[in-house]
This record gives sequence, structure tokens and C-alpha cells, in this order.
Amino acid sequence: MEKFTNKYQIKESLDDKFKNSISGDYSSLKRGILVLLDNSVDNADELVNVQNFINNYVEKPNEATLVGLVDDAEIFDFYMKYQGDVDEICSDNQYFDKSPKEHNVFSLYGFVIEGTKFAVKESMNQIQKDLFKE
Repeated sequence: MEKFTNKYQIKESLDDKFKNSISGDYSSLKRGILVLLDNSVDNADELVNVQNFINNYVEKPNEATLVGLVDDAEIFDFYMKYQGDVDEICSDNQYFDKSPKEHNVFSLYGFVIEGTKFAVKESMNQIQKDLFKE
């Protein structure tokens, strides 16, 4: 007789595994990113795959695909969901100190999109430090 857990593999999400390991700053945003990572990383149960994905994303964010942040509409929806944390991380990391023109952005919508991408990258840096103590 086959065991229930063998037949129906119960997978624990990254958010469930690490919600207590991430630092308090921007925790809502970081937990949202953990959900995106769960959907983006092949075999996320292997933590080395998650670590490699985060490393690649931090080094080359335009080359790594984070499922749920592919097009501008998804990015805008993500911003609306985590607006407080995105705005705070942008402010804390001097993103707003430069004008939109200095960011090579020429619309308000574009500024929100680029600011959200910046916040996600900064959060990925922090997640990397929180989870892998680098």
C-alpha cells in the first residue's frame, strides 16, 4: 500500500519555510517576492536553485524572468499590492533623489514600473542576505 504523502507530495512554499527568517524591514514585499520565486524557480525545493536564481537576478535583473513580473501591467499590479514597502525601500535607498530623466524614464507610469523593479532588486539583495547569510 502506497503512503498518502508519497502519492500526493505535499510541497511547502518558500514563504512558509522562510517567513520567520526574513528581516522585519519590508517583510510584506519580501514575502510577496518569495511567492514569485516559488513560481519562477525550477525545483524550488532545492535551496541551491533558489540561491542561484536570486544571484542571477541581483547580478542581471533584465536577464532573469520572475514569473508574475514579466510585463508592465503585472509589475504595476505588484506595485499596487505592495505600494507601501516599494515606496519605502525606494526612499530609503535614494531612488527618489534622482529625477525621472536621470533614470531614463519619461512617463509617470514608467517611473512607477522602474521604481518597482528597483525595489524588487533591492529586496532580493536583502532576501539573499537573510536566507543565505552572505
